[in-house]
Amino acid sequence: MRRLSMMLVCALLVLGVGVASAWARPYVSGNAGVVLVDDAELRDNYGDRAELSFDAGAGFSAAIGGSNENGLRGEVEFAYRYNEMDEFNASWVSNYPVGGEVSAFSVMGNLIVDFFPKEMICPFILGGIGFATIDAEIDYLGSDNDSVFAYQLGGGVAFSVGPYTKLDLQYRYFGTEDPDFAGIEAEYDTHNIFFGVRQSF
Repeated sequence: MRRLSMMLVCALLVLGVGVASAWARPYVSGNAGVVLVDDAELRDNYGDRAELSFDAGAGFSAAIGGSNENGLRGEVEFAYRYNEMDEFNASWVSNYPVGGEVSAFSVMGNLIVDFFPKEMICPFILGGIGFATIDAEIDYLGSDNDSVFAYQLGGGVAFSVGPYTKLDLQYRYFGTEDPDFAGIEAEYDTHNIFFGVRQSF
């Protein structure tokens, strides 16, 4: 299943690059903002379960893509997200403070629909699939990582500040297949509030 997911992701990324290069107006964009991670359920091979919570963190992304006059955009995006761990909860311990961090580097192929591409205020929706490498590090216990299938959905509003420049505010839900850290499966789902700038050429 994981191998098939990765093959589909690679196919989408290749297609996205081809579509973006074929469209009339290329662009680059960058985003930064706040990342909130849902509490993660942890599961081991023996059926034991626990829960890990996180502090608010930060995220950054950069993309290259292309758009057409009908408001369709295709892009390839690289992103990084980072959060520190907060508390560990299980049947044998409750609200135990834990030191550590989780980070994710992702490569995504995104499709965006701009509803009023020629107006000064333009709402949009987006969706994308790709893959992410999730890295988890717990103080005194070490670190591990796993590469998994990833997806995102979101939307926002873009504001034109020049003939070829737009600023935007957007929300994204970013989730992944459950990564496996040395036999412990964990969830990774995030809510992202990003501010961005897009420059067309």
